[in-house]
Amino acid sequence: MTLQNIIDAQKELDARIIKEKKLEGINADDLAANTFLALKVELAEFANEGRWFKHWSNDQEPRTAVICLCVTCRGSGDENYERVQEDAESGCKHEFIKCEECNGTGEVGERNPLLEEYVDSVHFFVSIAIQKGWEDALWVYEEQLDPDEFGGELTSWFLEMDYFLSLAYIRKFTEEEEAKCEDSFGFKNNQYCFRTAWILFLNIGMNGFGFTWEQIEEAYFAKNKVNHARQESGY
Repeated sequence: MTLQNIIDAQKELDARIIKEKKLEGINADDLAANTFLALKVELAEFANEGRWFKHWSNDQEPRTAVICLCVTCRGSGDENYERVQEDAESGCKHEFIKCEECNGTGEVGERNPLLEEYVDSVHFFVSIAIQKGWEDALWVYEEQLDPDEFGGELTSWFLEMDYFLSLAYIRKFTEEEEAKCEDSFGFKNNQYCFRTAWILFLNIGMNGFGFTWEQIEEAYFAKNKVNHARQESGY
């Protein structure tokens, strides 16, 4: 994994947001609380695009391929405006011309909403790790992503991930509990819960939906670029 590239990029984005939004004086715990909530929202949006849990619907196929309509011609295939030329009889002639942006097809490729929502969640997972000083919890062993250990029960894995993520923020542990966890796993309890949620999250994406790390990284940096552009436009 080239995880460090993502961590470094997220640090740069987060630092820019803090500076441009004038958040330097905000309590770090308050920022972390907001980020935990933002992550929960993105995870819900990811599940909504995954659709696997919608037993009440005949459409449970994940949204992995959606046609992008050309923004220039709004999907019509022409420029969607009248080009006026002089005409001997009527004085003018109205016509539509083929859109050069999409070559008249009205389409400019596909997007993968499921992967997009997944990498939005990656952004916030990594932000939390940075804010809480838990970066080392992001590094996982290969056997923790073993497809043979993934039973395919997406709902169970998702709810367990959400449970551990909540524990990472809410639960207060005693000194005895902290010492025992650190001795057993090398992490204090809240960080260990966060790490467990992260591992479950990676399994859902990579073993549940077949995302490769290369796809995740590529999609992450594409969205990271958008997030920087949003800061420039006053988002």
